[in-house]
Amino acid sequence: MTDAEEAERSGAGLFALLCVINLLNYIDRQAVTGLLEPIRRDFGATDAQMGLVGLAFLITYTLLPPVFGWLGDRFARTRIISASAGFWSVATAATGLVSGVGQLAALRAAVGVGEASYMANSPSLILDLVKPASRGRAMSLFYTASPVGAALGVALGGALWPHFGWRGACVIVGLPGLIAAVLIGRRREPRRGGKDDNPAPPVQRSLGAALRYLGRNRVYVLLTLAYGGLVFTQNAIEFWLPSVLQRDKQIPITEANATYGAVVLAAGILGPLLGAVLADRMLRRNARAYFHVAALAAVLVTVPLVGIMGSTSRPVLFGNVFAEAFLGNASIGIIMTLIVATVVPELRATATAVALTSVHLMGDVISLPLVGHVSVALERSHPSAAIWTLLQPFQIAPDQHLAVALTAVAVPGSLVAAALFLCASQAARGVTPTRGTA
Repeated sequence: MTDAEEAERSGAGLFALLCVINLLNYIDRQAVTGLLEPIRRDFGATDAQMGLVGLAFLITYTLLPPVFGWLGDRFARTRIISASAGFWSVATAATGLVSGVGQLAALRAAVGVGEASYMANSPSLILDLVKPASRGRAMSLFYTASPVGAALGVALGGALWPHFGWRGACVIVGLPGLIAAVLIGRRREPRRGGKDDNPAPPVQRSLGAALRYLGRNRVYVLLTLAYGGLVFTQNAIEFWLPSVLQRDKQIPITEANATYGAVVLAAGILGPLLGAVLADRMLRRNARAYFHVAALAAVLVTVPLVGIMGSTSRPVLFGNVFAEAFLGNASIGIIMTLIVATVVPELRATATAVALTSVHLMGDVISLPLVGHVSVALERSHPSAAIWTLLQPFQIAPDQHLAVALTAVAVPGSLVAAALFLCASQAARGVTPTRGTA
């Protein structure tokens, strides 16, 4: 075997390991989420207290990526990822030892620290393992771990709980990550920008200089704003849609959750992979194909979202749920490819981290509570008959205020995201997703 073949084989193995770790990342995150109800009963906690547990994770996961991204641009990312995976795995396993909600929130914040570090550094590492023509598909494959891991995490937690209780389930779920942490810590760091068509000479920048560079990169800024619009829309849908199915559509919780999980799992796998295949094929003829596919998906996703609001039969309803999840996930991988690849190689981890923090601050931190407030306002204010007459063609009853609120918040967010993707496409002016800007 030649040195080149050995390097390709090693790179493929490292990429596969990154995908496995990302799967474990989402399993750890969602397994505990799926066990919150028995945990709440054991502690005698309120829903408001359990909500603080979720907030504890979101705070560290949202605010810390720039720190870890800056470190990843200066030190071996494989070692940082090894430490991150080990840290969140220990924190997950230690959840089985907590004695109160405060300790649980602290450990969930610790999980957020580890996962923030991992998600800040893994995309830049992938670009150093994959040739430009395959980056969209590779990144999309990496991000299929989000719906797959979320579904598996909830299912695994539920399957372990009857036999081991929630404490034993947390310990068991946390252990595989320790093995993965050891494995990736032994892997060699690839050369930064080694797979780029025209790699730029590396230039070390301070954090302030890095942030100024990113702020001057108009394509990067517009892409981050567009991705923020997508997170604003999709994370609100993922959070509130199960409640819409159970409350507004009056589907029993067991049926609603099982069917929703199966549909979203299938759509979450097919959407990113098929979206990336389409974008990579279009890229041969259109240098800005990634931008256009992302914009098209953001526009089209509004159709099934409105369809969900107006659906009455289960086949039509869950058909719209599938279409929404398919289109909502179709461009995630190619968007991250664009964000990472439109900056110079030595700042890609920092760029990923700043984007992650920005999109959550602009996105689900706002949209999740906003939908709830709009729903409450609709319920309390008893809107005029004219509004419900306007909604009558969608077969919306006056008591379906949550479905109306979700659609009213999510549709504009998605359309704004689409417009921003097109603006980023115009700003690119020859910059392709295979070559960073200097």
